[in-house]
Amino acid sequence: MGIRARLGAVVAAVGTVMLAAAPASAGADTIERTCDGRVTRYDAYSSRTLAYTQKTGTSCDGHAWVRVKTSGGWTNWVHNEKKATIKNSTGNYKASEHKGCADCKVYILYP
Repeated sequence: MGIRARLGAVVAAVGTVMLAAAPASAGADTIERTCDGRVTRYDAYSSRTLAYTQKTGTSCDGHAWVRVKTSGGWTNWVHNEKKATIKNSTGNYKASEHKGCADCKVYILYP
């Protein structure tokens, strides 16, 4: 087998491995709020089985908020001072909503 053929086979094998190792579909975003001139960051994540909003700053008083959409509609909001999480093993999440306080702008993610 020539060098080109061997190189092509290696590239094809690596590509196959990379595709097989790719994670399940997920969405992520960063939400920022400014309070008293300082920025508080919230990391938002959404997959078919997990959604969370995590507060990574401290200048704003608002909690991290999240809810998910399933075939039955939107769940109730879950919130926590630092990280709000909703997870299950059935993989039926269609979307998630994230925010940094009860009355803040809502951000939507799709897995």
